Amino acid sequence: MSKNPYLSPSEIIEKYPILESKLNIGASEIGLFLKCKLLSGFYDRTKRVAMIEEQSVIDLVNYINKKIEEQKIILNGKTEKI
Repeated sequence: MSKNPYLSPSEIIEKYPILESKLNIGASEIGLFLKCKLLSGFYDRTKRVAMIEEQSVIDLVNYINKKIEEQKIILNGKTEKI
């Protein structure tokens, strides 16, 4: 993890481009997640940008992955997603 635990939404996308390519989560969605309190952070009025705690992004992705895993079912020996 970086020395600065807070990143802007665009910095998060730059650091973790898989969020956008695999989960279709862009910078605007990350800002919305902060507003809805799914992520930890604050709004920096001097920079006029949201600053998001990097660890909260990692925790949210881990939660998403856990929920995806819970949706798998096994039919006839094959794993299927519902």
